[in-house]
Amino acid sequence: MARQIHTRWKITGRLKAETPIHVGGMGGDADTDLALAVNGKGNYYIPGTSLAGAFRGWLSKPFSKKELEAIDHPVNQLWGFQDRQGNGHASFVIIDDAEIGGDPQIEIREGVGIDRDTGAAADKAKYSRAILPKGVTFPLKITLDCKKDSEATELWKLLLALENGDIRIGAAKTRGLGKVKLIEKFEIEKHQLNNADGLFKSLLNQDLEEDWSTLKANITYQSPAKLDLCINWQPKDPVMVKAEGDGIAVDILPLVSRVANNDVRFVIPGSSIKGVLRAHAERIVRTVCEKDTGDKFLKQVQLSLIDELFGAASYKRKNQEIETGLIGILGVDDCYGTLPMNPEHWAAVENAPKDHREFAGRSVQTDELTELKGRLSTALKIDETEAFKKLQPAMHVAIDRWTGGAADGMLYSVLEPIGVDWEPIGIHLDLARLEKYHFDLLQPAIALLLLVLRDFANRKIPIGYGTNRGMGTVEVIEMQSIANGVKNLDQLNGEHSIANNLSDLDPQLLEQLTEAWRDWIKSSTQTNQKEEQAA
Repeated sequence: MARQIHTRWKITGRLKAETPIHVGGMGGDADTDLALAVNGKGNYYIPGTSLAGAFRGWLSKPFSKKELEAIDHPVNQLWGFQDRQGNGHASFVIIDDAEIGGDPQIEIREGVGIDRDTGAAADKAKYSRAILPKGVTFPLKITLDCKKDSEATELWKLLLALENGDIRIGAAKTRGLGKVKLIEKFEIEKHQLNNADGLFKSLLNQDLEEDWSTLKANITYQSPAKLDLCINWQPKDPVMVKAEGDGIAVDILPLVSRVANNDVRFVIPGSSIKGVLRAHAERIVRTVCEKDTGDKFLKQVQLSLIDELFGAASYKRKNQEIETGLIGILGVDDCYGTLPMNPEHWAAVENAPKDHREFAGRSVQTDELTELKGRLSTALKIDETEAFKKLQPAMHVAIDRWTGGAADGMLYSVLEPIGVDWEPIGIHLDLARLEKYHFDLLQPAIALLLLVLRDFANRKIPIGYGTNRGMGTVEVIEMQSIANGVKNLDQLNGEHSIANNLSDLDPQLLEQLTEAWRDWIKSSTQTNQKEEQAA
């Protein structure tokens, strides 16, 4: 029997990437390990399945697993379900594939795991990922078939969340990628199919558009429980992340990424910041719980409370069983420099020749340093003097231990950002997920994060490239938190300023978190002792 459909809603709009996006496809290519999804026409696209999965996951977030097992639950009724007996129905929501228009400039980001014992790159833990840059737009087309208008309420909540930028799509959502936002101008059409007049208007495409402001006025929307942190900071030493490829005139260049208005800016990926925060949190937990690291990388980073807060990769146990991975509740956005640069002119800096003899055909010969100054000045849109105050090529060399002179082949140069200002670091905690799956760890997790932020604010956690060679030290100017819906921690809800030593937080809140942290340490230490005795 055909499904009964009284009303069909059609939403047509565009989503804008507020951060870079990665939605993977099958296979890879010669340039990267994790390639982007490509459709049959050879164009990059976001599959409708990826969008639908993210949208359904967000709508399911406020509900427990037991609630979502109910057949009559609104999420199941809207998005479809199948129980263990095979009963169910298909989704009433249809989401089209979204093809990326134009010719987007794909970027390659590298990722690497750090061995906790050696501090160097872990074996077999390096990969590269292709991303769509920040600012790309793509179409959003949603069709909802329903029996009555009230069933569309969940769809309106979804559109409100997309307007607020609350939903992320694709991979690495907690490492700076995947944030999208619904652009203001979009169309909503209502096709009334249960009467002749409505069907006639739909066939002729007449008087179908609905006013979004009227529809959302009747919807109560509250984002799931979360804690957002904004850290204003400035570099005390050169701060940068190394670009994947080497330059010519300068060997090591800072990583850049495209933003709006076709500019490029220096960037510290969210994965880089999250990685150093995680490593420091691991040191804290291993110290207070007296727990050693393992031999293999994935075993080293497997740690109670850390896994729930930062996430855990899946791995194979000795008995060949697969330990399922876990997405973390803490996400960190990419952090961009405030200095805009022209992409073509920055490419000229990357490709600046090293030997001034290449310019012999010119009427006036210049050496490579003068040539680099000119290209930097053009890329940064400022005069040469100011350009070299922002970026300076620094020479580094290893010393031969026998001769005391420069070691053969060990001289290299780095283009170091000196006077570059940076946007605030954004950190987000998905407390709704933590409350849903690990409610007993809510307070210890927040306590651990505050300890990490305290050490970061006191210059104990450098970020980026060359942190053991005089780079990466930062000064925190201000930390602010915005929280809503946090259970049993009412003092944390709302907007607060956080001092570097946490002294301006509510005394009762600090006491409550301290007690929860101590209780967790005691419980975790006892668990570790039992595991060691059993082994």
